[in-house]
Amino acid sequence: MQKERQIMQGMILAALFAALTAVAAQVKIPLSFTPVPITLQTLMVLLSGAMLGARYGALSQFLYLVLGAAGLPVFAGGSGGIASLFGPTGGYLFSYPIAAFIVGYMTESKGIRKSLKYAPAAILLALVLLAYIDIVLGFGIIKLGLGQGIKRTILLASLTFIAVLFLVTLYLIKKSKIDANAVLAMFAGTLIIYVMGSLQAKIVLPELTWQGIFAGWVLPFIIGDTVKLLIAAYLSTGLNLKRYLR
Repeated sequence: MQKERQIMQGMILAALFAALTAVAAQVKIPLSFTPVPITLQTLMVLLSGAMLGARYGALSQFLYLVLGAAGLPVFAGGSGGIASLFGPTGGYLFSYPIAAFIVGYMTESKGIRKSLKYAPAAILLALVLLAYIDIVLGFGIIKLGLGQGIKRTILLASLTFIAVLFLVTLYLIKKSKIDANAVLAMFAGTLIIYVMGSLQAKIVLPELTWQGIFAGWVLPFIIGDTVKLLIAAYLSTGLNLKRYLR
């Protein structure tokens, strides 16, 4: 009886997070230079894995994809249907169950050593630095056609924001407001989302170069996704839904 109750609770929570992902997808900010909009979907993907664990986190995102494939308007901006899954942004959607599973598996694992506690922040800092220096200085991935004064301003503002994110991450880990395992797990999950999103974009749009894919499918979202990652890590550390699954 206890096991059946736990399974039922897990299914209910998985359905809840599928619904929350659908709601988060309605927050959509289109970008003129890429078909990929800014949404809150990935926040719920990371939370589902961290808060429900590997199995039920992945199940929640699988349910979300099933609802969307059935034609319900649960994808970004109220879209739905099979075409959304196999379009240029569908790789992100396919990545959600896998990313949630990885996040859940890594947060449940006890094998991550204390020595890795600052690795996520350091790696994220390096990625964002490289990306934004490339934007501002125009080393080949993106050329914005801006004057040197504007470029310096963007560079200074970007580096300042990056430094703040880095310090906030270290502070929250030190104060035990967020779990280092959760941050590392969510970083891995975010990478999976980027990789699968980029791969399908390249398959659907073979005329685009890998530089173009990076510029449109990854680069504009790094800072925003880092903020969402920290929010998800903070929420999952403070709210222990897994107690309902025991």
